[in-house]
Parts: sequence; structure tokens; C-alpha cells
Amino acid sequence: MKIAIYCGSSFGNNKIFNTKAKESIKFLSTTDTTIVYGGSKAGLMGTISKTAIDLNMEVIGVITHDLAHKEIENTSITKLYKVDTIRQRKEKMEQLSDAFIAFPGGFGTLEEISEIFTYIQIGLHKKPCALYNVNGYYNKFLEFLKNCVHNGFISQEHLDAIIVSDDIKEIYNSFKNYIAPKSKWELEALKKC
Repeated sequence: MKIAIYCGSSFGNNKIFNTKAKESIKFLSTTDTTIVYGGSKAGLMGTISKTAIDLNMEVIGVITHDLAHKEIENTSITKLYKVDTIRQRKEKMEQLSDAFIAFPGGFGTLEEISEIFTYIQIGLHKKPCALYNVNGYYNKFLEFLKNCVHNGFISQEHLDAIIVSDDIKEIYNSFKNYIAPKSKWELEALKKC
């Protein structure tokens, strides 16, 4: 399984993020996983790629030409794709991957995983996605998403389709057993019946 990992190009200010990143890759190295990520040596991206390479995992990176210089591209990985824009980067990662996990990160991480959530909602794909909720990192984001449901902008079915856990084994097993929800349009049609 090719799993895209979205995460920070920084380490954050709590060592648990880096520790859990290493632990998660150690577990994934015991499975059939290939890592797809943003192609950088910086921050949690660097931790993930270095740990995976040290454990002889296949690691595929996708980075823009511009970010390759700013974030220091990782040339030690199995395959590195260079693209022109962030949109192309996201598209390539989505095409390469069977499942998606958002580790702790900032604007970029939220944008990337939110786009995947949107694709599930509108039926563009049926691939599983997860929030790796290390140290409750995504609790406030989940509160926001619940508020979106409460106010009628997201269906409960689509919120329930997001796998949320601080246990990487649970996330991986959920990927194996994932059943995608119906698209927004299919759900609306059912409500009219």
C-alpha cells in the first residue's frame, strides 16, 4: 500500500511529534507500505524519510523545483519527482497514493488533507484518509469540523469517514478495512427518496 504522509517541514515545539513520527514509520516498515511524501529533508518530513530509508522502505518524494532549494530536497530516497507548482505536487501525490495520513503540520498540511477530504465528499475517489492525532494535535480542528456538521456544511457520513487516532496501528488497520461513504450527491439523492 502506498501511503501519502502530509506533515510539517518544521518539528513543532514538542518533542513528541518527532518521536511519534519515528515510531510510526518503524511500525509501517513491518507492513507492505511505501511512503509517499513531500520530498524534503526538513522537519518532520526529514524525520519520516530518514527513518524510512534507514529501515529499507521504499520512499517516494514529490517536491517543487522552488521548494527543492528552500527545504533541501532529499536525494537519498527511492524516487523523487520534481514538479513546477504546489498544485502539481498535490496532484502527483494523490495519484501515487492509496491512502493518506496527516501528521502534525501547519497550513500546507491542512490544505493537503482538506483537499483529500473534499475529494471523498464529492466522490472523486474512495481512498481512506486519517488524522494522526498525536498529543491531541487535531482536537480543535475536529471541533471545527463538528461545527461544520452542526451548521449543515458537512454531512455526518463524511465526517465519520475521516479516521482519527493517535495509534498508527489502528490507522493502518482502518485503511485495510475502509469502506468509502457515498458522495455528497448520492447522499442528497437518497434523502429525496
